[in-house]
Amino acid sequence: MIMTISIPAQEELEALDEVLKRVAPIMRPRWQEKMSYLLNLTKQARGVKTLNREDVIKAAIFVSHPSPKWHENTAYYRERHGYKAKKDNYYAAPRRVKRWDSTATKPKRPPGEMKVLAFNSSPRKGGNTDVLIDEALRGAQAAGAQTEKYMLHYLNIKYCIGCRKCKEPNFKKICVLKDDMTDFIYQKIFDADIIVIGLPIYTGREPAQLATFFDRLDCMRRFDINKDLKTPTKLIRRGDKTAMVICTWGVITDKVDVYDHIIDRMIVLLNGHRIETVEALSACGFSGMLHGFDDDHKAIILRYPDEMKKAYEAGKALILGK
Repeated sequence: MIMTISIPAQEELEALDEVLKRVAPIMRPRWQEKMSYLLNLTKQARGVKTLNREDVIKAAIFVSHPSPKWHENTAYYRERHGYKAKKDNYYAAPRRVKRWDSTATKPKRPPGEMKVLAFNSSPRKGGNTDVLIDEALRGAQAAGAQTEKYMLHYLNIKYCIGCRKCKEPNFKKICVLKDDMTDFIYQKIFDADIIVIGLPIYTGREPAQLATFFDRLDCMRRFDINKDLKTPTKLIRRGDKTAMVICTWGVITDKVDVYDHIIDRMIVLLNGHRIETVEALSACGFSGMLHGFDDDHKAIILRYPDEMKKAYEAGKALILGK
């Protein structure tokens, strides 16, 4: 099928120009090419010659990551509600949790034998990420599982130095570095049935603590290559472990999916280690005057029991299936 190129109407052109002005000049030609292609496909599917501003914004969301900048209600809450300056408006702002469609199935092992290992990459004890992780673990405990949680910020985890020693066939260890990863964390991961990863969004991405943690997991992939049966650890086989990812961010918006692409990235990284993510939570609305806490310095999500319940149910499903 040959796609005909239509000439955009004025509204479409103005909206496209508005979008392109929001990105760095070096990116504009590539964005324009992608968006024009998508817009022309949309016209062809609808049998129309022109599209409106809303269609162009949707195309921008598909082409880019669905950043908050494409959602006008972000400015609405910021400018009209004054959630950063007025306490009443801060408390009235929406906090939302989205539970992704679960793919959890009933594990082969009895619930009482299941071990859930959680890692929180937020440095805030008792913050919104931490509270949602605890709620998921509470659900897993209610289903009969054993749970354990570590705050990455408070562990001694060194940076990967890229020495590639872990890829050598005769290397008998997991990693040359001496820290909490080699002392006990690697073994904890091997022994766990389910891994829970919690992360806040910092400057549009995962925090440095989590990036370092995932860098240090790369050495486990050597066993896929060398199948070194002499080491005391075991190969992670596909189907051995499942995972849950919990991601929070500050944006006050009803578009809770704006950073789902970061969750996608975490899921891909876990999948690279043969750990299948079967539950995921997106949560937003934690910025503002008190930075996600209330007057008692407790996580603001605690004031939203219906949203908290989604984490509990997801944690329970990890053990019992959806």
